[in-house]
Amino acid sequence: MRRPGTVPAFAFGCVAMLVAVTAPAARAQDVTGRVAMEAVVSASVTSEANNDPFLIFDAVSTIRVGSGWDIVVRPWARRLPGGDWGAEMYQLQLRYVSSTRVPIRLDAGIISSPLGLATLELRPDRNPTINAPFYYYAPLPAFDGHFDGVRLMSGGYPLGAIVTASGTRWDLRGGVTDGSPAQMRSVLSRSRTPAAAQLVLGGGVTPLPGLRFGAGLARGRYRHGALAPAAALPYDSGGYGVSTSSVGTALPDESATIVNLEGEYAIGYTRVAGEWIVDRFDTTRAPAVARGFNLQAVRTLTPRWFAAGRAVHASSPVLSGPSPGRRTATSAEATLGYRVTPNFTVRGGYEAYTSFREREWERQVAVSVVWSQRWW
Repeated sequence: MRRPGTVPAFAFGCVAMLVAVTAPAARAQDVTGRVAMEAVVSASVTSEANNDPFLIFDAVSTIRVGSGWDIVVRPWARRLPGGDWGAEMYQLQLRYVSSTRVPIRLDAGIISSPLGLATLELRPDRNPTINAPFYYYAPLPAFDGHFDGVRLMSGGYPLGAIVTASGTRWDLRGGVTDGSPAQMRSVLSRSRTPAAAQLVLGGGVTPLPGLRFGAGLARGRYRHGALAPAAALPYDSGGYGVSTSSVGTALPDESATIVNLEGEYAIGYTRVAGEWIVDRFDTTRAPAVARGFNLQAVRTLTPRWFAAGRAVHASSPVLSGPSPGRRTATSAEATLGYRVTPNFTVRGGYEAYTSFREREWERQVAVSVVWSQRWW
């Protein structure tokens, strides 16, 4: 399990600033406090490991501290098949929503990723399928011999501040975070990567009820100065560096540009949503452009039954090594769900997938049980 390390000075500064801002508002309103709590527990198994469950524990508490001001606390833990445990603080933030004609929202602290459509549905009770898009967790192959562990899009929770304005048919957002959307970075982990400021912009339009189009952009450093191996770094069949040597010439810092386009349409008992992502990574050789998409559909069949499907694809280049070229990974999943009670949902699904390392299709059957509860 990850153990929390020393919180960066930037985090202490943000917390101190937020407390200083909110304390007068709380005293002026004489707020006694209002708390909303949500808890989610998920267990899933596959035909490949039917006695080795994947467990997720997720809890969200929202505390009203003043008019329009809330504190959000979200600890999270998981157990991977094989017995590896991990825990993070997904959210530890202050949220403010104005009561002006054009609502302004501020999210500051450890916040959810401001890019990526599926980041809003990574919680098991909101995800219509059993599995999430793999590119949120599977690292891309090494581009130029230096493995950075970047992803097409990360489901991470960075430290930052995002301001959002919205109308009836539009929304805009902008701000800064301390890590690229292409990298996982746990602020409280001892093994976290160094902070790197990122500029984040985004927005969307809703031309018709149930129809929305959106776009997002992030730019900032993803690679931090390191030492290159003295000799060419060996590769395995997937384009991943397998050497741990750290002698040689220094590598420069490199930046990445992340762009995503998204859309969703809901009509009647059907919802279709998708996103397209393009990442441009600066490297020591040439820009490496990775891209992919996620498309899902959900259909409510009866008040208790629903069906969902998801298709995901990603491709990424390998610029050097014995077999340069593009590596691809694909998955397709079909799920049937049943709401036993308002708190319990059972899902069964079938998935076929390939990986960046293996081109042969693998197939498995999966079953999951999700419990969720909300308290006021």
